[in-house]
Amino acid sequence: MTRSTSETSARAEALMLEIDRLICARDRNGAIAAAHAAIVGDSLTIPQLYAHVLSPLMTLTGTRWQAGEEEVWEEHYTTAVVRTIIESLHTEVAARALPQSGRTIVLACPADEYHDLGLRMLTDRFALLGYRTHFLGAAVPRDELVSAVRELGADTVLLSASTHYNRVQLRDYVNALACAMPGLIVWVGGPAFAHGHSSWSDTEVPDIASILDDLGEA
Repeated sequence: MTRSTSETSARAEALMLEIDRLICARDRNGAIAAAHAAIVGDSLTIPQLYAHVLSPLMTLTGTRWQAGEEEVWEEHYTTAVVRTIIESLHTEVAARALPQSGRTIVLACPADEYHDLGLRMLTDRFALLGYRTHFLGAAVPRDELVSAVRELGADTVLLSASTHYNRVQLRDYVNALACAMPGLIVWVGGPAFAHGHSSWSDTEVPDIASILDDLGEA
């Protein structure tokens, strides 16, 4: 039976609070085990874990840091635990992925952009939908990205920025990719676009959640 949206939301919120409690207690192993139990026990899907548990947890952590309720090292601690959870689910992602669709996507951040955790989660979400995924992560120089996209045979690139400075830098990246590989699909996003995307088209800054839904994400 398909679970209702409210039931899924309740499960996700409860798990987010439990992982947060375990991290605050410095129980790294417990936090990782709680996330795994939800996936293995099918109480949540991997996309649901990422979108409704881990992402809100990182938002909560950032809010507490901004309010002076957490030290910088505590935010880094939480980030490290969340990243370990994601990486430890590699075999589950591979086992649950749809057959490869023939599509290839490269995911990266521009130079001087080090916030790549959201992009890392999106890598798995595209992999689950049959994409061949290549996560290059943080601070990728423009010319190196162009070389990688060409070498890896990607038809799609997803770039992320968290600040206005790196949002401006992304325009140079998009132009370079378009010049080198006409027809390449290039999407940009991230916190830098949270309040709008003036000077960028809707095609360049799409709603990634809607794209994933259209591709059949569960």
